[in-house]
Amino acid sequence: MDNKTPKPRLNKQPNPVFHRPPVKKERTTALALKDKFDQQILEKHPWGQFLLFLEDLYTKTIPRLHEEDKSRGTIFQEAIKLLNQYPQESWSQLINRFSPSDYKDVDDIYYHISNRKKLTPQQVHQESQAAIKGLINNAEYGFIYTENRDIGRISQLCDAINYFQKHRSKTYLILAQLEANVPEDAKTIFAASPVFQKIIEFGITEKLEDFGMALMKHFKVTRTAIKDEAASNLVLSMGEIERELRTQINILEAEKLDLTKKLAETHQQAHQESLTEIAKALQNGTQPALDQIQKIIKLLQSQLEETGEPELTSDDALSIFIILRNFMEVLQQLGIESYPKSVKGSFKISQIDLRKYAYIGNPFSDETEIKEVECIQTGWKVNNTVITPAQIKELTPTSENH
Repeated sequence: MDNKTPKPRLNKQPNPVFHRPPVKKERTTALALKDKFDQQILEKHPWGQFLLFLEDLYTKTIPRLHEEDKSRGTIFQEAIKLLNQYPQESWSQLINRFSPSDYKDVDDIYYHISNRKKLTPQQVHQESQAAIKGLINNAEYGFIYTENRDIGRISQLCDAINYFQKHRSKTYLILAQLEANVPEDAKTIFAASPVFQKIIEFGITEKLEDFGMALMKHFKVTRTAIKDEAASNLVLSMGEIERELRTQINILEAEKLDLTKKLAETHQQAHQESLTEIAKALQNGTQPALDQIQKIIKLLQSQLEETGEPELTSDDALSIFIILRNFMEVLQQLGIESYPKSVKGSFKISQIDLRKYAYIGNPFSDETEIKEVECIQTGWKVNNTVITPAQIKELTPTSENH
């Protein structure tokens, strides 16, 4: 058999001449924001949510900070400070406030935040302050999730972010001023965020260019997201309105049935009370009218049964007269009476009076015409309500002679 001798393995040693030593990554000793505050506090605070997003976005991408970077960051912060202090000056005047060695860096930031010097310092100042105000006033509506978000306020937040999105210099211009302008309770959170502080110290970098769009996408405040949410809210709102209307209809129908029942009971009660009052008025007077009427009926009925026709003596006739007169007096007390008071003689009326009379005669020419009439049949009324109109007839010269 052929015994093959294995080849010896060579351990490759790194060539000290060409070997590149590994780069040691700088470790951040500062604690992250979520390690310094209770999670619930950060979740319920709009600027806590904002800074958590910023730290998640930039914790692993912020480059090592050198003294040169700190110097440039300080120059940028001073340039923004002077812009806010002297917005009425020109760009050249603002730049001349710096030492010549800083001209280039200052001119660079002013060039970019002014759209290549197309805007004056005053215009840049006003626009940036409006964007900061828009962020602060609407942060709670966009940076904290709620079921019923205010679309109008979210749209204002979107407008504020749009000012600096896709623009690194304007992004830095806004971020560098945020901490000084947020409410007092938020300043503590900003001061405790190592990532935010390092971004401000570092100055303008290309990594800030996509911050605005990333911010809008994360909190769903892009134009597209707002339109979709508005459409969704409209559908939900219409469904909610329909449910509320159906509920109200059911409530109204139930109330209608209840009111109908109560109305019927009220009518029945009023009818019963009216009859009771009439009966009391007839019976509880000096001469009980109901007893007297019943007495007349019994008298006439007994005579009809004996002779086939009523035979009234003079005393009976007088009794009946008195009873009927008392009965009419009781009716008058209840407001039930005949009219006019007397059918003898004539009286004058106008067209307006025809509401309570059944008139026989020539038509009235107008409301001012007065006619002389006589009553041929009395009417009945309850107080001022006519039950049966009195019949009247126009008196003419011919009828007067007769």
